[in-house]
Amino acid sequence: MPQAKSTHSAAAGPPAPSRAPHQPAEVSLDARTPVGFFAVGVLFFVLGVSLLPFAVNRIDQYFYQAIPLAVVHVFTLGWITAVIMGVMYRYVPALTRTALPSPRLAWIQLALYVIGASGMITHFAIGIWPGLWLAAIIVFASILMFAWNILPGVMSQVGRGVAETGMFLSLCFLVAAALLGTLLGLDKSYDFLGGSLLSNLAAHVHLAAVGWVTLSICAVSYRMLPAFLLPTIRLPAAAKWQLYALATTVVGLVAALLLRSGMASTFAIAISLSMVWYLLIVARLVRTRRMPLDWTPLHALAGVIGLATAAGLGIALSFVGGDSALGARLAPAYGAMGLLGFFSNFIVGMSYQLFPGFVARARTSAGRASVTIAEISITRTRLLVFVTLNGGVLLLAGGFVKNAVHVAQLGAAMITVAGLVYSAVTLWTLSFAFRDSIPRAARETTLRILPE
Repeated sequence: MPQAKSTHSAAAGPPAPSRAPHQPAEVSLDARTPVGFFAVGVLFFVLGVSLLPFAVNRIDQYFYQAIPLAVVHVFTLGWITAVIMGVMYRYVPALTRTALPSPRLAWIQLALYVIGASGMITHFAIGIWPGLWLAAIIVFASILMFAWNILPGVMSQVGRGVAETGMFLSLCFLVAAALLGTLLGLDKSYDFLGGSLLSNLAAHVHLAAVGWVTLSICAVSYRMLPAFLLPTIRLPAAAKWQLYALATTVVGLVAALLLRSGMASTFAIAISLSMVWYLLIVARLVRTRRMPLDWTPLHALAGVIGLATAAGLGIALSFVGGDSALGARLAPAYGAMGLLGFFSNFIVGMSYQLFPGFVARARTSAGRASVTIAEISITRTRLLVFVTLNGGVLLLAGGFVKNAVHVAQLGAAMITVAGLVYSAVTLWTLSFAFRDSIPRAARETTLRILPE
């Protein structure tokens, strides 16, 4: 039976422009490259959620220890950063209509990133600092390769496109966070930085968590949510200024922390206000939507709650300090709400829409049999993932604040269940970018609507 054709999906990106005969073809990005980054990120997520229940006791004792630092970097480096890199590798060329300077470098960058991130996590866990900073140098080199590929495209659109502006700013923070993290590792061996250890660490954390990840999420959501919600209003011009405000306040907070200025609390409040601005913009889009709320915006809304809670904990932490008894309880709760309540909720929700689209495009680009997004998506597990992930995050953070280890352990166990179920389903979807076979649903369907 003839196969019907649908319009090209947003997740798959625009079709490649045609070229005249005899014109040399440009080297384009392998469509499987972003999927490779996604697969690496999900595998690190499996590691993180598997280790979390065993690390709760250590984290509850004090957050600045070898095992807690290792677990945090599994989520930040392995899971969150790898996925965001994959998204940027697809969307920056599509949004800016520019080719990457070195598409083939992306696979080398991914290999180095896996080696460096794995080395950092391992040496955090065993407390060997020379191995840590050597691995950090490899990660830093990988991030410079990533910036080399991505920055030229987004730089040309700074001030024009909202998403492109946010991606440019976030990339600058990523490089700064990686540099400061490498210096902190070297400082463990050579003791040259000076200043307060916790203040220097907090500066690195906020460069990475707020400057890199939060700014990236804001930028990507300004692009993705309108496509998923179909609001009746256009994205307001204020969205760009919210990104500028967030970037400016992050710079102020990091400077205050490094200089040990009393302005840190002021900038922490300013960051929270800029995120309230973001929430108001998103709320208008949700309120005027023409599409029903599915699991993608529901996870985004749960992430908004996680963001608001993390912001409140962050402000409180800036006043009491991480070296106080209360601060030692607030810090891990702040990390749990940020890493799992906000960042992970957003990534999980967006992955339901983006990952199958990327896989479908990778198959058609490689000349494999086409599949539909529905055929490579398993939806029946999404309620379980949503409930156990968000319930677990609330119990984990609440247990840390109340110093109730058994509550935190229950929350960690729920997060493990959610993470393993989500990861198994997601890795099954991603696998179709690298194999010739098609899912059973595609073989059993007589009439299929395929992407072009």
